[in-house]
Amino acid sequence: IMRWNKNIRLSCAYLFRIKYNGKYLLVKGNRIDQYQPIGGVYKYYASFNELKTKLEIEDEEEINFYEEGDLRQITKGKYLEKFLDWFDTKKNREVTVIRELIEELHIGEISIEQLIKSMQIEYLKTVKEEIKFSKHFQVDELKIFNIYEVRIPDETLAEIINNDKYSLVEAGEINKLCFMKKGLSTKISETSKYII
Repeated sequence: IMRWNKNIRLSCAYLFRIKYNGKYLLVKGNRIDQYQPIGGVYKYYASFNELKTKLEIEDEEEINFYEEGDLRQITKGKYLEKFLDWFDTKKNREVTVIRELIEELHIGEISIEQLIKSMQIEYLKTVKEEIKFSKHFQVDELKIFNIYEVRIPDETLAEIINNDKYSLVEAGEINKLCFMKKGLSTKISETSKYII
């Protein structure tokens, strides 16, 4: 009610818990200098456009963070409940989470087919953060994360993680939001705590 006519930025994403030898796999961010869980933003489909218009939803304009079809959008507070109800139906949007895994983990000699056949993906939970003001975007923001556990055979994962863009970290390091890499304190994203 308080935000009835105020803009709210929506970000609907998924994150993966991937463990190897008891540690959590994080990947170096492309847009922000930090390590974070592998994951991605859900995409919406053309069939969403009618509801998008009805709920006065606008795509985010910041090019650095938005790609076409991302569920990173702006709406008014009065439409928030209807948006959340729609999101929970899983209609008009991406429901598989394999796309981002293929983009992030298809390294070297491992084929996509081998990767897909060897892994198990299990839903763990949904995290809906409290609405809070984003200093970066200068608007109130609601972030939703679906958390999945991905089990990949150790021999496959060992091939993948032999790359500087990945790091294996302890739960305690995630809680501290930093770890040591090559003698330097290295930032871990706030969202990493959701995969513990």
